[in-house]
Amino acid sequence: MAPATVHFQEAGGQMATRFDIAAVVTAAVIGMPMTAGAQQAGTDAPISGEQQEADLRVIAARCGTPAFEKAFYKQSRAAVAAGLVIKNRDPVQVEKTITSLRRSPFVLVATQADCAAEFKRLAEVQKHRSELLKAGRKK
Repeated sequence: MAPATVHFQEAGGQMATRFDIAAVVTAAVIGMPMTAGAQQAGTDAPISGEQQEADLRVIAARCGTPAFEKAFYKQSRAAVAAGLVIKNRDPVQVEKTITSLRRSPFVLVATQADCAAEFKRLAEVQKHRSELLKAGRKK
């Protein structure tokens, strides 16, 4: 089957433009992942605190044990409630935003080999937050 070709004719009967529909569709399909990747990478714009928190929760689920994920999630919610993630905003709204911003774990951690470094980073975040939450309780 030959690809569909569209011909446009001007009022005088002359052919003005000819293009191949398959070529246009192929170009559009090839271009989509590139624009999506460019939007997702977004290295120019800083990542919001909510997006970082959502990413940390996803990484904890992908790289940690179920017990670690549960503990990290519990501490993360406590940090949101204490205003450590976003200050001067309703914690309930921040939680809703974090939930809506969750990305695919495969985007954040491509392979299991990457988990060791990510797990180390999560443990440091957890330790730092633990100190901040304890200091907040003493006040």
